[in-house]
Amino acid sequence: MILETINFGHSKWPRVTKERSAMTDISMLIHSVHELIITEARVDGFRFAREASYHSGAPLDVSTFKEAKLEWKRVTQEGLTSFVFRFPQGLLVVGLKNDFLHAEVYGADEDAAIGLLELVRQRVPPSEHDEDVVEVSFWRMGQHGPHCTKRGISGPAWPEVKGNYVYPTRTALEELLASDFESGPEGKLVLWHGVPGTGKTYALRSWCRTSQDSIDVNYIVDPDIFFGANADYMLDILTRAPRKKLNLFVAEDTGELLASDARQLTGQALSRLLNVCDGLIGQGLRIMVLITTNEDLGTLHPAIVRPGRCYANITFETFDQAQAGEWLRSHSVQDMPMPSRSTIAQLYEAIENKQIVTQKPKQFGFTG
Repeated sequence: MILETINFGHSKWPRVTKERSAMTDISMLIHSVHELIITEARVDGFRFAREASYHSGAPLDVSTFKEAKLEWKRVTQEGLTSFVFRFPQGLLVVGLKNDFLHAEVYGADEDAAIGLLELVRQRVPPSEHDEDVVEVSFWRMGQHGPHCTKRGISGPAWPEVKGNYVYPTRTALEELLASDFESGPEGKLVLWHGVPGTGKTYALRSWCRTSQDSIDVNYIVDPDIFFGANADYMLDILTRAPRKKLNLFVAEDTGELLASDARQLTGQALSRLLNVCDGLIGQGLRIMVLITTNEDLGTLHPAIVRPGRCYANITFETFDQAQAGEWLRSHSVQDMPMPSRSTIAQLYEAIENKQIVTQKPKQFGFTG
């Protein structure tokens, strides 16, 4: 379920391989026409924008908005169908792929923009079973600048997964999930650390679902580049993010960035990260950065772990024998030999294999 968003006002040509070089002119023309339509809308005074993304099983075609004029229709090889409709009160850019819809509206005023977005929800309504799907923006640096792919991920409800964390970890996560992120003198950095298989990404998915009405989730695919030498990439994304919600920027498995010798290995990356969180770069921006790492806390740079740096610093602990035995019994598994410590990934694997696998557990991430 992938929907490539249109970066209005920032001309990003599509990535073209050598094998498809003959289509370069056509692709550039398509994107040029799209941008010309948006530019014309701004000239016409449609400067108030709203957007929404959700899953919908309803059809979307040229007849969906009969009262509007169809300005543009585009169908990509990947199965994305997008339209541009012109209304007297504004402009609608809407796309649908694999039942995932993304709509952007441009109105003459706020009421017009809100009304157009409500019209989209009426004509192409959200699916009723969509509450466990959360939209995440995946950012990466492409050949022609920052590129965003919006994607729906499954987010488990916290009550369904909280039993997969030992008491200290579970308590810290519940405090974080209940936070309004508006009070307190702490910085805007959240640090999660623990060995692979302790459930960091499942906790992230649950946090995304729990806070989807108040947080926009931005997943940085290439954090070494984002915080690295290309400052334009980072500043572009930070300043482009909407202001009405808190913007959570996620960088997973960033051990090298946070290591005790990080300044030598990654140059300015660590400095930029800290400056985004509680320095001048982050001032006035409603942002929070979540960093996850498999490294031990003692191996991290002192600037990361100093008191007051983190809004939350959470250790994802493993299960001892007693805790693992209790968890297995709650899943109808009895009298299984266990090592001194087990990860939640090993325990789930034990349900199927009837033994604790002591090899390196699988890592969980945003999949499928």
